[in-house]
Amino acid sequence: MKALKTKDNILNYIMNNYDKQTPIFVKDIYQEFPNISKGTIRSIFKRFTESGQLEKLDKGVYGLPNKSSIFGKTTVYVSDVIQKKYIFNDSGIRIGYESGINFANQLGLTSQIAVVSTIYSNQVSNKKREIKIKNNRVIVNAPRVMVNNKNYKLLQVLDLLNNFEKYSEYDLKKSSTQILSFLSTIDLKEQEVEEILSAYPLEAQVKFYKIGGLNAITQS
Repeated sequence: MKALKTKDNILNYIMNNYDKQTPIFVKDIYQEFPNISKGTIRSIFKRFTESGQLEKLDKGVYGLPNKSSIFGKTTVYVSDVIQKKYIFNDSGIRIGYESGINFANQLGLTSQIAVVSTIYSNQVSNKKREIKIKNNRVIVNAPRVMVNNKNYKLLQVLDLLNNFEKYSEYDLKKSSTQILSFLSTIDLKEQEVEEILSAYPLEAQVKFYKIGGLNAITQS
């Protein structure tokens, strides 16, 4: 009877605090119900999934099914799951960023959009891996440098320069205007920039200095 009450309490909390577009993180439920063991909560979520009351989106992430949708599946956006699990922590502090072709697209360096997003996050171990969120493939990897609000843009650019020919439809000279404009919004000291650069391969460092990346940051 106690277990049933516990299960009902958790379900009531979810129904009253989440809509069908908001991802439900088990870690948040741990905090809301500190007197219930994590193992018990995980078992309850497993039962919710088996009964169709919740849909599992990723490890530790669930969504409410939308009965009005064609297949009755959750309408939680994959981008919201990525943002809340890999890009920002619970305090809203940045811990990750998007990389690869999609970042090059944001800068206007390619018209392509990757089917598989690439994310670097402090939440990821050193092992690069592919995960699935609502049947969408996402590559997650550990960054070369711990990500924060100040340095993530520089890390995005250095990742781009490290595989520039793979991601950009234009040569480095033609692309430099967009890249330098992006770099000019960064607030880092020269020593901080150089420390980050040292974590990247020589090829990325050379391209960074060649386009005047350091000046774009330190003189902005």
